[in-house]
Amino acid sequence: MTRLPFRPIGRSVVMIVALALALAGAPAAGQGATGALTAEEDALLGSLDVEGTIAQLKYISGLGEKVAGTREEHLAQQYVYDTLSAMPLDEVVMESFPTTSWSHEGDRLRVVLPESKAFPTSVYGYDQAIWGRWFGERYSWGNRDHGKTLRARLVDVGYGTAAEFDGVGDVEGKIVLARRDDNMQGWFTTIGEEAALRGAAAIVNYGYYGNVVEPDGIKQDVGGAPIPEYAISVNAAERVKALLADGPVTLELQGRADAVTEEVGEAVNVVGYLTGTTYPDEYIIVSGHIDCWWSGASDNTSSIAAMLELARAFSEAREAGIFTNERTLVFASFAGEEFGGPSDTWYDWLIGSYEYVQAHPDVMDGLVVDLNMDGVSFKKPYGKYWLENTWEINGFIDETIGDLNLAEEVSYYNPTYSWTDAWALSAKAGGSAVQGFWSAGFDAIYHTQLDDVDLVSKEPVRLILRLYALMAARADHAIAMPFNFLPTIRWARSYLRSERQTVPDVSASFEPARDALNELRVAVTATNARADELRSDYAAAQTEEERATIRAEADVLNRAMIDARRIITPWTLGEGGTMGSWDVFLRSDQHVHDLGYVDAAIAALSDGRRVPGALRALGKVYSMEWGRLFSPEVYQAVSDAMFSDPMYWGDDFDQQQAYVDVHGIYVGLSEGTLSGARAVQQLKEIRRTQLLPWLKVDLGALEAAWSEAAATL
Repeated sequence: MTRLPFRPIGRSVVMIVALALALAGAPAAGQGATGALTAEEDALLGSLDVEGTIAQLKYISGLGEKVAGTREEHLAQQYVYDTLSAMPLDEVVMESFPTTSWSHEGDRLRVVLPESKAFPTSVYGYDQAIWGRWFGERYSWGNRDHGKTLRARLVDVGYGTAAEFDGVGDVEGKIVLARRDDNMQGWFTTIGEEAALRGAAAIVNYGYYGNVVEPDGIKQDVGGAPIPEYAISVNAAERVKALLADGPVTLELQGRADAVTEEVGEAVNVVGYLTGTTYPDEYIIVSGHIDCWWSGASDNTSSIAAMLELARAFSEAREAGIFTNERTLVFASFAGEEFGGPSDTWYDWLIGSYEYVQAHPDVMDGLVVDLNMDGVSFKKPYGKYWLENTWEINGFIDETIGDLNLAEEVSYYNPTYSWTDAWALSAKAGGSAVQGFWSAGFDAIYHTQLDDVDLVSKEPVRLILRLYALMAARADHAIAMPFNFLPTIRWARSYLRSERQTVPDVSASFEPARDALNELRVAVTATNARADELRSDYAAAQTEEERATIRAEADVLNRAMIDARRIITPWTLGEGGTMGSWDVFLRSDQHVHDLGYVDAAIAALSDGRRVPGALRALGKVYSMEWGRLFSPEVYQAVSDAMFSDPMYWGDDFDQQQAYVDVHGIYVGLSEGTLSGARAVQQLKEIRRTQLLPWLKVDLGALEAAWSEAAATL
C-alpha cells in the first residue's frame, strides 16, 4: 500500500470557508486587493497552498528515479491518480501507452591502480552497463567476475573528437574518459560512437556544455553509445585526471542495466477533468511530466505538485460555488517526457504528451491554452524566471504578469522549443502553450543528483501557482480568445527578411510567401479589432439577452481564431538545426542557412580556389557543426540515425527539415583528395537537386498556410 503524506483533517473545508469569506468582503470586480484583480480572482489566489504543494513535492520526489515505464513511475502516477480522485473533479483517467523502458542498478566506478578509490557514478541514461538484458538478450562487457565487472586501463581523450583519439593512439580494450560539451559535439552520442569505432571497452563522461556545470553534479540524459557509458562529476574527473598525470590508471566498472521494447513496456498518463458549464468542448490544460532522472525534485516533481494544487484549488472553489469554470479544465500528469519512444526513433522524448495529443483530437480541436510546467521549485540566483510560449498569447501573459506585479521577476520569450511538453501541445497540436519556469543556474543542476529537495524554494512555487491560476481563470472566462497573431507575423517577417539577404539570387522566390503574410496581417488586424469590440460590448451590456447575443458572436470569432492558429503555428515552425530538433525556426530557415554556406563555399573555390574559406563555410552547414569533428564512419552512423530513423513526432506537418551531406566534400578538400573544381561541381549538384527544391517546398507551405489562415479569419 502506498502511504500518503500527512494532510490535516478538514483542510478542504477550511479552504472553502476562506474562499467564501474572501468573496463576501471583497471589493467589486476590477478593484481587487492587488488593484487589478477581480474578487473571484483574489479569492482563488488566496486559497493557494504553497506549504501543501511543497509537501506533495517531497513525497513524490521521495519515490526515487521515475524513468518511463518503471515501477517507480507507475507508483508515482498511481499516487497522482489517487490524489486527483479524492478531489471534486468530474473525471479522472489513466491512459496507458507503449514505451521503451530502462532500469539500472549497482552502478560503481572505482580506481584500482595506482590506489583504490571509488567515485559516485551512474550508468548514462538508456545505455548499457557492464551486464544485463537488452531487449530480451543477455549481454556482458565484463572481463572479470563472470562478465559482471570490467577492469581496464583509463585513457583521457579530451572532448572525444577524431583528432583527440588520433592523438592518444591505441584505445583498444581500454576505458576512455571524455568531456561532454554539446556546443561542440552536438550530442554526446558522437563521443560514444567514436570510442566504439576505436575499440574502446567503455566510456566515462563528465560535464555538460561550456562551463555550465555544477562541479559535483552527475548528469543524466538519454544516451546512445554502442558500448557501456557511465557519468561522473567534473570534480571526480579532475581527481582522476590528476592521477593520470602521474602515471597509468586502472579503472573498474560494475553495474546492470536492462531495457525493454515498446512491445513490452508500458507507461501511463493521468488526467483529471473539470467539465465546463458553458463551453465543455473548449479546454484549458494544466500539465507537467512525472518522469525524472534521479529524484527530480524540481525537474519535474515540482510541476506535478503544482498541478495537483491547482486542481485542488479550482475543483474546491467550484464545489463551494465560488468559481464556475465555463470551459473544461484539464489537469495532466504526463509520462515519458525525458525518454521512452520507440527503440528505433530519433525523437524519443515528449512521449506522454504526444500520445495524449494523438489520442484526443477533440481536446486539441478545442484547446484554448496549455499551461505547462517544468522545473518550478528552483530559486533563481539572479535575473528573472522565464516563460517560454507561443507568440499569440504574449499580450495575455504580459497582462497577467503586470496585474500580479511580477514584471521585475518574470518575463518570457518565443516560441516554444522541443525540450518540454509545451512543444507537443503547440507545434504538434497547433495549440497555444506556455512553459514555465527556467532560470539562471538551473541548466547546471537539472538531470543531476543535486536536483533534490534541499534546493526546493517556496518563492518560485508561489509565483508559478499564482501566475498559472490567474492565467487559467482568465482563459476560462475570456469572451474572445486571448490571441493576437501579430507577434507571430513579426517573427516570421524578420526571418523572411534575413533569409532573402542570405540568398539574394533567389530572393524573388520569397515574394509569394511574403504577400501571404501581409494578407494574414490584414486579417489579423481586423480580427483583433473585432475581438476588442466584443470584449468592450460585453463589459457594457446591461441584460442577459445582450450578453448572450455578444457571446454567440464571440463564439464564431473564437472558432475562427482557434482554427487559424491550428494552421499558423505548426506550419510556420520548422525544426532541425545542429542535431535535429535542437533548434526551432521559421520553416524555411534551415535550408536557407545551409544554402547560404554552400554558396559561400562555391564562391571561395571559384575565386582562386581558396580551400580554407570553403572549409570554413562548409563547417557551418548544420550537419557539419558536429560532423566535421568526427570520423567519417561516426558521421555516417549518427547522421543515418538522425536522418533515416522513424521520427516519431518529428514528421508531423513536415516540420523536420532535411539535411544535406557535405562531409565527404569537406574531408576530400581537407586531405587534398578532392579538387576544388570537382568540389564545386558536387556542391552545385547539391544546390540544384536538394537545397533549392527543398526551399521551394518550404516557401510554398508557408504561402499556403498563411493564405488559408487569412481566409479562415
